[in-house]
Amino acid sequence: MTPVQYTLAVTLPEDETLDTFYGAETSPVVSYIKHFLTRPSEHRLPLYLFGASGSGKSHLLYAACVQAQELGLTSQLLSLEDFKAWSPRILDQLEELDLVCLDNIQAIAGDVSWQVAVFDLYNRMTEQGKALIIVADQAPTELGITLPDLVSRLQACTSFQLRLLADEDKQKLLQQKARLRGMELPDEVARFLLNRQQRDIRELVQILDLLDKASIVHQRKLTIPFVKDMLSLSH
Repeated sequence: MTPVQYTLAVTLPEDETLDTFYGAETSPVVSYIKHFLTRPSEHRLPLYLFGASGSGKSHLLYAACVQAQELGLTSQLLSLEDFKAWSPRILDQLEELDLVCLDNIQAIAGDVSWQVAVFDLYNRMTEQGKALIIVADQAPTELGITLPDLVSRLQACTSFQLRLLADEDKQKLLQQKARLRGMELPDEVARFLLNRQQRDIRELVQILDLLDKASIVHQRKLTIPFVKDMLSLSH
């Protein structure tokens, strides 16, 4: 058999690990994932995570792949929001990997051929005792998936619903990510960013990276006037 070629390399964010997930110390889903890859395969169902955009689903997927690397395991992360650019055959032989992560499964709700391909992959992964994590924005019965057998498989997963962070927690998370970058993000600047910019954490972190580089170039601390200047905000 010709070895399968995995060409969709994913660059994993360095700061998105299980330990840096907000509230990791008390999070049931973080605790579960930490033992997911080392759990005996006969006691490990596929994992299904769902929640609104910004609830941390992608962070956990990246973190699971990082953990797989640390354990010397093979992994692949695919975001199905791009599925129209690929053939369902891209899922062929993925069961040869130790971990497969499928993000945004709701995207294939209108495509039966992709639903069948995911259903078949699910079966191959579980039959061979491999780890599978599936992420969506809603519970299985609310996705609009039209293949009943796939809905049934998704319902059989170990499931966790992720909640959106309150603004106070978003501020603390943003400051945590700043500290990981060696930056000090004062309370008033963090609140300013939350009030003036998109509140999606991933977009806020991109802004944080921009400000980090700017502060180094200009040798300036993060203050509201400096942030306004760098982001071209008039008031």
